[in-house]
Amino acid sequence: MRKLITICALTLMLGLSSCIRNWVCQCTDNAHNVTNTPISGGTFHHAEHTCHSMSGDCNLQTTER
Repeated sequence: MRKLITICALTLMLGLSSCIRNWVCQCTDNAHNVTNTPISGGTFHHAEHTCHSMSGDCNLQTTER
């Protein structure tokens, strides 16, 4: 029982600590112009959704390593 509680607590902590980072959406339009748009303080899924809603061929990159 003690192991189960420990495993559940660790899983809950990992699930609640979503990885909030600063992101950059790099988009290339049809004229091959590249624009970098910062996306501050979001999770991967939020940044991905924001980046793919922009026009052009867009790639999501993180600014942190």
